[in-house]
Amino acid sequence: MKRKTAVKWLAVLAGAGLIFWGNKTYLNLSPKEIRIWVLSFGGFAPLIFIGISIFRPFVLFPVSVVSIAGGLAFGPLLGTLYTLFGSMCAAAVSFFAAGLFAGKKNGQYEKLEAIQKQMEDNGFFYILLLRILPINFDFVSYAAGLSNVKKLPYFSATAAGIIPGTIALNVLGASVSTGNQPAFFMVLALYIIFVSLPFLFRKKMQNLFQESN
Repeated sequence: MKRKTAVKWLAVLAGAGLIFWGNKTYLNLSPKEIRIWVLSFGGFAPLIFIGISIFRPFVLFPVSVVSIAGGLAFGPLLGTLYTLFGSMCAAAVSFFAAGLFAGKKNGQYEKLEAIQKQMEDNGFFYILLLRILPINFDFVSYAAGLSNVKKLPYFSATAAGIIPGTIALNVLGASVSTGNQPAFFMVLALYIIFVSLPFLFRKKMQNLFQESN
């Protein structure tokens, strides 16, 4: 069983590496290029953009690039709304896909059991901190799917955790397209607040991770 599990994880890592290489080689798109392509669909542009957001985790494309493209294409308000909706859909797809892959089986690794228990007991706060911290968005989604964290804490913490960063990146994209300096300084202030939040919860975060060791 352990050998089969090791082979399974090696295959997953190899596949992820291949996707990452293909992404860097063939999908190394800028926010401006995504904006031009999305807007070429006219009235269907919002649906195309949301579709890109949902499909993005499967090719490991950076969520920050898509978020900035949303601001460039649709402005700070609609861009933020479309990006939030697409990101929540992507988080759901990754979460359930990882859950199906894992089969929700426990007892294989002691370390994994400890992390799963922390996610069950402190699911909302645990995931909220991971969403706020500069940790890969899809990694958190897949990790949560592999654990036994409940759906409500996962989705509510994801929604709360991604709002500041999504607003900041979309306003940044919109300010680049319009040359709006006040908007640029506003997004800078939002970013400072965003990156300061983990320090406010540093003690709680340390306790959570220490308990999972």
